[in-house]
Amino acid sequence: MPSREEAVHAGAARRLLKDVLALGAPYPLVLTGGYAVQAHELVSRTSQDLDVATENPAPMEDIARVLGEGLTGLGWGVEVVEVAPLSARFLATDPATGEECEVDILKEMFWRPAVSTSYGPVLSEQDVVGTKVRAIAERGVARDFIDVYAASRRWTTTDLEEFGRRHARPDSPFGPAELQARLVGADWIDDSEFAAYGLDEATISQLREWARAWADNMARRSAAGQPYEDEADDSEFG
Repeated sequence: MPSREEAVHAGAARRLLKDVLALGAPYPLVLTGGYAVQAHELVSRTSQDLDVATENPAPMEDIARVLGEGLTGLGWGVEVVEVAPLSARFLATDPATGEECEVDILKEMFWRPAVSTSYGPVLSEQDVVGTKVRAIAERGVARDFIDVYAASRRWTTTDLEEFGRRHARPDSPFGPAELQARLVGADWIDDSEFAAYGLDEATISQLREWARAWADNMARRSAAGQPYEDEADDSEFG
């Protein structure tokens, strides 16, 4: 059962999500990130921030301005953190509770149509998983491993690698070397970081074994000079 603080944050995030999607409808914006993983029923972990995506060619500066001004008009406190060509981030403060929620707006390529869920429009499962595989290669934090480990029950490692490569960013290339290094790094993430999302010792151990097996498989393919996109189905790892 979530704590009172978690319930308050979740309530503020859901209200914020409703406003963000409504204000971003002209682009449109769709849900991605942790809440999208929940919407696709991959995991039920808590999410502390709100991520939305668009493939609209409008400058990110314009999208962020429209969203920020609209939220301010609805009473939200808005503090812009950064705006870049492919992303923007700001903090939104709930006027009723003072609860803060980080909002990330991302430019993504939609390989499949967004889907309708109880949360609102959501990036397709394959695209959400692809952004999470990319996140492992870029930063490799506990929640990224948790999400992709959950996805590995539905998709092979060959699928996961392909989904991740589809969402590689020009300023942060996605490649087998980066992904393999991060997978190896799962062993160095403290158990407490996984436990914070509700994983028990047995599940943490299984996740580490899965990441290690995937990394070892990539190492063998690299040594054999096999491009990972041509590798046969690796369902024993997923």
